[in-house]
Amino acid sequence: MNVLFVCTGNVSRSFLAEMLLKQSMAGQNKRAVKVQSAGLFAEPGAGPDPVMVRYLEARHIVFDHPGAQAVTPDLLDWADLVLAMEKFHLELLVHIRPDSKQKMQLLGRYLSGNQPEDEIRDPFGKSAFHYRLAQSQIALAVKALAASL
Repeated sequence: MNVLFVCTGNVSRSFLAEMLLKQSMAGQNKRAVKVQSAGLFAEPGAGPDPVMVRYLEARHIVFDHPGAQAVTPDLLDWADLVLAMEKFHLELLVHIRPDSKQKMQLLGRYLSGNQPEDEIRDPFGKSAFHYRLAQSQIALAVKALAASL
């Protein structure tokens, strides 16, 4: 199974989701699950958000990330499951690959009772509260996702 997380810049939310799912899959010995992340407006090669890096480091999660990458049709074709953070991401993804709509959904649907409309808002450049909220939402959603894979 190939999982792709998508957000705006691929430096904060999708980056964190990718790293958390990779760590979870390694811990469960589910190496058949491949994980990537990308941004709809990513600056290729941009480094991850330092706040998210500190979050991972505080949990002793070792990661190797080559930098942000942009969403491409080939990347969407590679993925078996595409998990976006916000509704507008889904709209843009469907515009890029209309025939792949059935494999696209919001990551937030894994938060509470499989609600398809749950969004994970962008904390980038906002307060510590917004970061903590996004981090906890992503961690909970990825935990539920990992259990379902």
